[in-house]
Amino acid sequence: MKLVVRVLIIAVVVAALYAANLFLKPISKMKASLAQSSIAPSIRADGEAFRDLNRNGSLDPYEDYRIATADRVEDLLSQMTLEEKVGQMFHPPVLVEPDPLFRVFLEAMNAGTAIEELITRKSLTHFNFYGGASPENIAKRLNELQQVAERTRLGIPLSISSDPVHEVPRGGGIASFTLSGVSKWPSQLGFAAGRDASMLEAFGKIAAAEYRAMGFTTALHPMSDMATEPRWARNFGTFGSNAALSAEMTVAYMKGFQGESLSNRSVMTMVKHFPGGGPQLDGLDPHLKSGESQVYPGNNFDYHLAPFIAAIENDMRVVMPYYGIPTGQTDEDVAMAFNRYILTDLLRDELGFEGVICTDWGVITGRIWGVEPLTVEERYLKSIEAGVDQYGGESEPEYIVDLVNQGVISEVRIDESVRRILKNKFDLGLFESPFVDETAVEEAVNLPQYVALGMTAQRNAVVLLDNGSSALPLAAETRIFVDGLEPSVAANYGTVVDTPEQADVVLLFLNTVFNGNQPAGTDSTFDQMMATRFPDTNLAFSDEILAKAASYSDVSQLVTLVDLNRPAVLTELKGMSGALVGTFGVSDEAMLDILFGKHNPVGKLPFELPSSMAEVEAQLEDVPDDTANPLFPYGWGLSYQ
Repeated sequence: MKLVVRVLIIAVVVAALYAANLFLKPISKMKASLAQSSIAPSIRADGEAFRDLNRNGSLDPYEDYRIATADRVEDLLSQMTLEEKVGQMFHPPVLVEPDPLFRVFLEAMNAGTAIEELITRKSLTHFNFYGGASPENIAKRLNELQQVAERTRLGIPLSISSDPVHEVPRGGGIASFTLSGVSKWPSQLGFAAGRDASMLEAFGKIAAAEYRAMGFTTALHPMSDMATEPRWARNFGTFGSNAALSAEMTVAYMKGFQGESLSNRSVMTMVKHFPGGGPQLDGLDPHLKSGESQVYPGNNFDYHLAPFIAAIENDMRVVMPYYGIPTGQTDEDVAMAFNRYILTDLLRDELGFEGVICTDWGVITGRIWGVEPLTVEERYLKSIEAGVDQYGGESEPEYIVDLVNQGVISEVRIDESVRRILKNKFDLGLFESPFVDETAVEEAVNLPQYVALGMTAQRNAVVLLDNGSSALPLAAETRIFVDGLEPSVAANYGTVVDTPEQADVVLLFLNTVFNGNQPAGTDSTFDQMMATRFPDTNLAFSDEILAKAASYSDVSQLVTLVDLNRPAVLTELKGMSGALVGTFGVSDEAMLDILFGKHNPVGKLPFELPSSMAEVEAQLEDVPDDTANPLFPYGWGLSYQ
């Protein structure tokens, strides 16, 4: 009852905030429209056409695509005001038909300010997409915003980023979404289970083509964290527990999205979360105060760096540090975004990274672990001194402008960050082609060949864990009772019956284990709402689910399928099931193709599966696959042949 009351209170607060924003935004948009000037005309030189972005009638070096990127950057930087420079350092959300509840929380990040005003009055040119619009409507809206940017004084184009949007409807997890109208693929863990780097690179090329068709030029992925702590909620977004495999898959992912080098066909990847967000104390996630600590009881810090080192060696342009505090690893216990050792001494000086460091979302105004006593201005100062170039989810550049005007931060230091940021814009071809063809979007996304390859990747992400009773593969027209799968889809494979008693086989699908919520750790309404998205640390299925499985096994042969986007304790289920199957964010069709022998299972576990919670609690957060008696070891997976 208390939970219901709390949710109702949150809903009322959300509604009030949303209503307030509805009154603020028309005024904000009106101010923005008054600040706009004429659209950039075309200018010709040496028989070629260029965009006169600053509308001065001359071809400036930054407008000339024949000139080296470094020279274009310096020319543009020399023309920018301090405010225009600092605006490049912010990366808040842009909403296109989002869920109403989600809208309020995301607009709170923008302080009720319309995107148009952030572009024209605050000089922001980086935004990350949230929403559920069709690809065509996304393209239309982003073109509108590019037109707003084109009318600004220097015509600097927008860079639009997105979290993963290619998950199947039930796949993925926190910060990973399904967008109707694009091809569907398994989760990152599913690709790791498939063990096929060439397939992952092919996905990257397809996803990049679909992203660019809609107007996205930056991918807020991959996650190259190591899944060494089985309780961590975000294991779903990793490539598993093995550092060598994760490094190989990270490079394949980047090559797919970026190509051999950045171009007007690339999507730039933002690899995350440096220096590896996997070793969370007790598996608690640092989106919440309760999970602020990253720990290394196995003295295994360097193991987590391997995928990032590989990424740096393969043209990583942007990296995102995580929210957590690397407890006991540096000279002060502050979160990554404020930790000079992590960002400068290690990432830049030791590992040689020369690109952009973009914080995770809301580290100044929300996820402020270890720097709570500091003011907003002091947090900006400390993070810039630590090495930050850009702020995810923040939209108030005036704080940094004031710090420069006060002489606390030098403009030379701001130039260092902006130089890195602009380099990526130029290399992505945005100054030449910021717009997309809205009429061609449908012909560029969700193509039959994309869908077909995505289905193959999904099938390859299924792991046959146990087939001790030789229950699989099932014969066509087997009488099946389905729980958790769509009956209309299952009917294409077997004869669906109404009760378990009528079935030859019961197919029980279980979603990723989620018993309760991670404690928020604060009284913040936002944090309380955020906590509902993060599971507690119990990886064992509830007594209720186990009782249901037992009741099925009493009357029929039971085949259990479990989504393992988070490891689960399957000991009891294994004992009840004639066959046990692990999946990683795949469709019903992909699972049923495996069950009925239309596709031979080839998937291998990307991490071990523990045999009990007692062994989970005894393992070390930073060490991979170290439970004493795993039910299934890393790399386990059976086939029919």
